[in-house]
Amino acid sequence: MLSQVDEERERAGLSRAAAIIEALQLWVAKRKYADAVRSDQEGYERHPVGEDEFAPILEAQVWPE
Repeated sequence: MLSQVDEERERAGLSRAAAIIEALQLWVAKRKYADAVRSDQEGYERHPVGEDEFAPILEAQVWPE
């Protein structure tokens, strides 16, 4: 793995530390996104969308004939 990282970071003109920082930032962002998705899913499980909840919005999106 380290040789792959070194190859890519050299190609990108980054130091090893900069490449590791970038990787960790992406990892943290991915974890936060996954937590947000999980939180939304849990919220919708606790409070499902009603059948008519989005009806006014969907009706407004109808193209005129």
